[in-house]
Amino acid sequence: MRDPRSTAPSPPPRRRRRYAARVRSAVPLALVALLLTAPLAAADGGIDIRSSSRYVLQPAKDRVQATMTITVRNQRPSVRTGSSLQYFYLPSFQVPVPADAEQLTATSGGSPLAVSRRRTSDPSTAVATVRFPSDLLYGQSRTIVVHFVLRGEKPRSTDQTRVGPGYATFAVYGPGDPGQVSVTVVVPSSMEFDATTDLFSHEATGATVTYTATENTEASGLWAVVSARDPAIARTGEVTLGGQRVTLTAYQDDPQWLSFVSARMTAGVPVLARLIATPWPGGLTTVREDRAVTVRGYDGWFDSSADEIVIGEALDEELLFHELSHAWATPDTLTQRWLYEGVAQTLAAEAVTALGGTPQKMTPVSRTSHAAIALNSWHEDNGRAQSADDYGYPASYRVVSDLLQGMSADTRSTVLAAAIGGRSAYAAPGEPALKASFSDWQRVLDLVQVVGHQEGAPATYATWVLTPAQRAQLGPRASALAAYRALDAADGDLLPPLGLRRSMTNWDFATAQRAITALRDAGPAAVALEQAAARNHVRLPPAVAALYQGADGFTAYADLPGTLTRARATLEAVGAADRAAAASRNPLARLGSLALDVDGKASRADAAFARADLAGAARSAADASSATRWLTWVGLVLLLGGLLVVAGGVLAARWVGSRRRGRRAAREARAVPVAVASLDLDGATAQEPDGAGSRSDD
Repeated sequence: MRDPRSTAPSPPPRRRRRYAARVRSAVPLALVALLLTAPLAAADGGIDIRSSSRYVLQPAKDRVQATMTITVRNQRPSVRTGSSLQYFYLPSFQVPVPADAEQLTATSGGSPLAVSRRRTSDPSTAVATVRFPSDLLYGQSRTIVVHFVLRGEKPRSTDQTRVGPGYATFAVYGPGDPGQVSVTVVVPSSMEFDATTDLFSHEATGATVTYTATENTEASGLWAVVSARDPAIARTGEVTLGGQRVTLTAYQDDPQWLSFVSARMTAGVPVLARLIATPWPGGLTTVREDRAVTVRGYDGWFDSSADEIVIGEALDEELLFHELSHAWATPDTLTQRWLYEGVAQTLAAEAVTALGGTPQKMTPVSRTSHAAIALNSWHEDNGRAQSADDYGYPASYRVVSDLLQGMSADTRSTVLAAAIGGRSAYAAPGEPALKASFSDWQRVLDLVQVVGHQEGAPATYATWVLTPAQRAQLGPRASALAAYRALDAADGDLLPPLGLRRSMTNWDFATAQRAITALRDAGPAAVALEQAAARNHVRLPPAVAALYQGADGFTAYADLPGTLTRARATLEAVGAADRAAAASRNPLARLGSLALDVDGKASRADAAFARADLAGAARSAADASSATRWLTWVGLVLLLGGLLVVAGGVLAARWVGSRRRGRRAAREARAVPVAVASLDLDGATAQEPDGAGSRSDD
């Protein structure tokens, strides 16, 4: 629920944004029906009634002390009919009291009166009959004081009166004519207070706060159920969801609730995350047991300002899963109430089924029901259950179930995740341009029909969801969607241009139709580009696909045929360059390819095309293809040149070697001593050089 008015005395109440669970009844007790049938006459029926009722919660004794002071006056005169006189009198007075009221007494003028009570069909309510000491005749009045004590029943008892450690829920009543009623409730200042009506004002006095209401809620008086709770008196636990700790707060005397909620949260959240294909989003710190939700007419609510779930004492896993689903399905992610409530209830029912349980059956409704409204007109009002809620909750569940029916589990999860994530049905995967922070009924219809392939979705919307003015938009949408699908079929595997998809997302169907007309020639060009990619065994790079898919505006649409034709020609050139670079070659051609860097040129063409640099890709592809014509000649030249170099090297080496050998021989000739024999003319032998052998001839 959103922004209910709090009656808490201190500190000043915080305005809350709440989204409530399904409503079972507008009020938790059946006392209203009883009030309408109890024999309490209004002044115009001849009986004047005024009262002052006071209820004091005594937490130390776990009880409520109640006192009802009622003044009854007979204002109906006698009537003469012919010779007879008919007069009216009142022998007793009946007043509703809680069924478990103890120490029930009645007095008048300090004297006790006979008082009896009888049960009603409502296990929480009884009727007390107070007998007057004498019949109350015309013009007479009598003041009676009714006392009783409330102690309440244990959690989940059929009697819904509760008075326990730190909490209380009970009915209060003041019979009387308009302007003649006062009901006062006194509670400790440490307790938070709520009621089925916003009529209570409050005044703090020391350790207590007094709440007072003086306006009738029914023709016969003022009736309300009140709830009080001391947050400091509780039994607590903790669970961990997605790495986040969540505190559980139960009534101090209700450990069973704490155990149940802990186990079901631990089991249920992973199932919900799988159903919606989105991890646990957090945003929850507390799950609290509090019957305050029931006095507002709901089973529970998710309070986003306090990051808490508040539910009553029922051990109801479907209710718990519904509220946990509101961590995903919120008014911030799904803007219409029927959407976030219908999605939450659908997820809750599916989670119960997945965990082996049986979902509860919602109340059957039809579009012809007396309370039926267009669901887009169903809003949260003052934070209390409204008359339309009995229709709105089951109708929302039915509509969301119908919209998702027949989808595979994966498709259903995809649709729900996209709706909660604000994604457009017309967006490319991962495309941020069409993303929003929320989804409204229009985006959800597109997702269900376009992504979920539910062609009956517009009819479901027309029957249950749309106002007459909104239904008028379905005709233009159907025409634009048919034309869009025809264009999408004509452009191959590519998505239509961004500008058109934005117009479809925004339901700007006039602009969309103009765009479709302007793109008539672009589709065949896109197909030709895709066919060229298939022939060349390549996948269109994202940047090249974006030349078509990312086009935005009518100028861009007009340029598309030429741009796509140029891209196709470039792709063919790049493909030819790749094939040339990869071709098997003779040894001379392989040598030439290395020398001319054909692989490098082809790789640069690929890289340029991948980033949609068509001019750069064309140049590199042309360079690569041109170079392949001369590979063998370049290889031959390189080979011959290499051979000449080798031969020249050999000759040079030989020449150098020859020179080196000659120089070595000369050096050796100079270095070796030579023996020379000379004849001494005087008959003596000449001296030989040092180190040489000598010979002597005798």
